[in-house]
Amino acid sequence: MSALSQSFSAYSKALALLRPERGRALGIVLAGIAVAGIQVAEPVLFGHAINALLSGGGALSLVLLWGAASFVSFLSAMVISLLADRLMHRRRLAAMATFLEHVLALPASFHSRSQSGRLMRVMISGVDTLFGFWLPLFREQIGNVVALTVLLPVAFWMNWRLAALLGLLIVVYTLVNLAVVRRTSGGQSEVEDHFTQVSGTVGELFGNVPMLQSFLAVPKEIHSVRSSLDRILSAQYPVLNWWAVMAVLTRGASSISIVAIFAYGAWLASRGLSTVGEIVSFVGFATLLIGRLDQLTGFLMGLFTRAPMLVQFFAVLRERTDVIEFTDAQPLKITEGRVRFENVEFRYPEGSGAVRGLDFEAAPGETVAIVGPTGSGKSTALALLQRAYDPEKGRITIDGQDIRHVTLNSLRGSIGVVFQEAGLFNRTIRENIAIGRPEASMGEIEEAAKLAGAFDFIQRKEDGFSAMVGERGAGLSGGERQRLAIARALLKDAPILILDEATSALDTATETRLQSALERLRAGRTTFVIAHRLSTIRSADRIIVLDNGAIVETGTFDELVAQGGVFAGLARDAGVSSLRRPLSEALTQDNAPAGDGEGFMEAAE
Repeated sequence: MSALSQSFSAYSKALALLRPERGRALGIVLAGIAVAGIQVAEPVLFGHAINALLSGGGALSLVLLWGAASFVSFLSAMVISLLADRLMHRRRLAAMATFLEHVLALPASFHSRSQSGRLMRVMISGVDTLFGFWLPLFREQIGNVVALTVLLPVAFWMNWRLAALLGLLIVVYTLVNLAVVRRTSGGQSEVEDHFTQVSGTVGELFGNVPMLQSFLAVPKEIHSVRSSLDRILSAQYPVLNWWAVMAVLTRGASSISIVAIFAYGAWLASRGLSTVGEIVSFVGFATLLIGRLDQLTGFLMGLFTRAPMLVQFFAVLRERTDVIEFTDAQPLKITEGRVRFENVEFRYPEGSGAVRGLDFEAAPGETVAIVGPTGSGKSTALALLQRAYDPEKGRITIDGQDIRHVTLNSLRGSIGVVFQEAGLFNRTIRENIAIGRPEASMGEIEEAAKLAGAFDFIQRKEDGFSAMVGERGAGLSGGERQRLAIARALLKDAPILILDEATSALDTATETRLQSALERLRAGRTTFVIAHRLSTIRSADRIIVLDNGAIVETGTFDELVAQGGVFAGLARDAGVSSLRRPLSEALTQDNAPAGDGEGFMEAAE
C-alpha cells in the first residue's frame, strides 16, 4: 500500500473513532455548514449594496442585513469552536485510554519485539495527530469545504465570465498543492519512521545508564544517536524545500487572484458585461477563496505531515492476541486447585521455543518444580497456564474446567506470580503491595508484609509504608524488592502460585533468608516453581524435567539424582547432591550468615 493510501486509510479510521459521539459531531457539522453559507452571502450583499449606492437607491437595508449576517456568523463560530474543543478533548483522552488498554492486553511476544520508548512515542504522537485532525476539521475545515463548494455556483449565477476566471484560479491552485503533497508524503513518512526508531533507542539508553557508564559505552551510543538524527535531517530537508515553495506560492496567489479579478472585471465593465458591485463581490469572493484555500491547504499539508504518526498508531491497534475470551466464558470456580496439562503442545509463532506432549497433574497444595536446560520450555509451560498463549493441541484444566472456557480475569485472578524481577512502580510501598488488591485494608497490607518478612525494613524507613520505592524499586535492595513481591502475592491470596525464578537474581545469603517467606507463601497453595538454582527446589513435592519441550524425567530430588539422567547432570553441574542437612547446621559449618527460618540446603559435592 502506498504512503498516500495508508494516509487516507488512517484518517478514515480516525473519523470512525468519533462514532460514540456522532450525534454531537453531526450537530457541529450542520452548524458549520450554516456559518459557511452566511460567509459566502456576505460578498453578495456587499456587492448589491455598492450597486444600490451607485444607482442612487437605498442601501441601508442591505448594509444592515450584511451586518446582521456577520454578527450571527461570528457568534455561531464561537459556539462551534467551544463545542468542538470539548468534544475533541474527550475523544483524544478516550483514544489514549483505548491505545493503552490495547497495548497492555497484548501478549508477551509483542512486547518482546517492541521498545517501550517507541510505543510511548507512537501513543503520544498518535493521539496528538488525532486531535490536530479532528479539531480544525470541525472548527473550520468542513465550513471551508462547504464555502468553496457553494461559492462557485453562486459566482456563476452572478457573472459566469468572472466565475470562469475564479474557477481557473482554483484549478491551478489545487493542482500545485496536489503536486507538492505527492512529492512530500513519502519523504515525511520516512522522517517519522526515523523519529520512532530514535525514540525507541533513547528509551533503551535511559533504562541502561549504569551499564553504559560502566562499560564506557556512552560516547559510542551518543555517536549512534547523532548519526540517526543526521539521517532525519537528510530526509527532512527535501520535504522542507517543497513546503517553502508552497508557502511562497500561497502568499503570491492571493495578490495575483485579486489583481486578475479586478483587471478582468474592469475590462468587462468597460464593455457593459459587469457591474461595479459584481467586481466588488468577486474581489470578496477571491479574498474568501484564497483565505479558505490557504487554510484548507495548510490543514491538508499538516495531515500528510502527521499521517505517518497516525499510520503507526493504528498499526499498533491492529496487533491482535491469539488469546480470545469466548462470549459464553464463565468465571473460574476453584474447589481444590488441581491443575492438569493434557497432552499440551505449543510452538511460538516466531518458531523459537515449544512444548510437546506435556501431560501431568499438580494435586491440590502440591509444589511442582519445572526444571531443564535453557530453552527447554519451562517458562512456556507456565505462560500457557496463565493463557498468555493457547495450546495448539491438548488442553489445560483447573478443577476440571478448561481454562479456554473461563474468563481471563477470573483465571488470572486465581494465579499469583512472583517473578525474577519484582516489577515495582515508582509509588509508595503500600501501593506496590496492594496493586493486586487496591481495596485491601492497611491491616491486611501490614499482615502480608509481616508474613513476607518485609515489615521490619519498612518500619525502619522514615515514611514507612508511604515511602516511595523509586523507579523499578531502585531505592530498595534486591532482597527488599523480592520481599515486597512476596507480600504482594500473599495479599492477593490466589489458590495457585507460580514462582518464576523468584530468587535467581539474588545472592545465596539473601536467597536463603527469603526461603521462610516463600514457604509461608506456598502453604496451602498449588505451586509451580521455575528455578535455575536447583538448591531452591530441594523441598518440592515433585520435579518435572523438560528437555527440548518434552518431559524426560519426573520424581523427587533424590529419586532424580539417583537415576543418573538429565537432572543428575544438571545437579552435578550446579554442584549440589541429594544429601541435605538442616539449614542452621549448614550455615554454621560454612560460617555463613544465619537465615530467618528453617529449611534445607544441599551440600556441595
